[in-house]
Amino acid sequence: MSPRTDYESMARVYDRGRTFSLDQLAQLRVVLAEYLEGENLRVLDLGSGTGIFAEALAAWFNVSVIGVEPSRAMRQKALGKVAGRVSYLGGEAEHIPLADRTCDCAWLSTVLHHVRDRVQCARELRRVLQAGGRVLIRSGFGDRLDGVRWLRYFPSAQNIAAGRWPTVESTAEVFATAGFEVEALHSVPEIVAPNLSTYYQRIAVRASSTLTLIDDDEFEQGIERLRQEAAAASGTEPVVDERDLLVLR
Repeated sequence: MSPRTDYESMARVYDRGRTFSLDQLAQLRVVLAEYLEGENLRVLDLGSGTGIFAEALAAWFNVSVIGVEPSRAMRQKALGKVAGRVSYLGGEAEHIPLADRTCDCAWLSTVLHHVRDRVQCARELRRVLQAGGRVLIRSGFGDRLDGVRWLRYFPSAQNIAAGRWPTVESTAEVFATAGFEVEALHSVPEIVAPNLSTYYQRIAVRASSTLTLIDDDEFEQGIERLRQEAAAASGTEPVVDERDLLVLR
């Protein structure tokens, strides 16, 4: 069972450690275009947090986005920047507060490891999606960690991620119980920071739930290694991670 993260407290710093400019995610937009271009699409952003991706999806594809997020503090942050066709509701993955067949597509970004009952989550997604609807899961998976750079600096965090983040295979098995099949698996490069110094500043905020699960001494040691590496770098090379996008239908 995944430990609960205190997102009520983390909401204060979340955007500082997690926000991207749309330009940084240009390759992700290209990949998503295959699945999100269409007329009057309704997208569920499950575990929408402060609305980082809800706003991006609405801006990129002119879709209507319904963000469902259990943390009140996260929703308040998201509501402060609502623009266009985006709305938010309180709710959890196992009990999505939407009627049957409400959405054409569901988006889950780095959220699946927080879900206590993934089988029930899959059933709920099947219920709220139209026939043939897709689930798009952007995540680090427990069997595909090499593309997540910050894990290199925190050995315990890497061990936690390997055990806590579901694998591609286990995710496919869970969603198969609700009638979903894997349609595609993309490895997508994302510019997570324009240079290593900025990357250090993002990670130092400790806005990753996995980093909250290691002890403070290890975090300080790891962030110091990253700080030293950033100080020695030229400052001109962007930091690029590989994130996976699992598509189920």
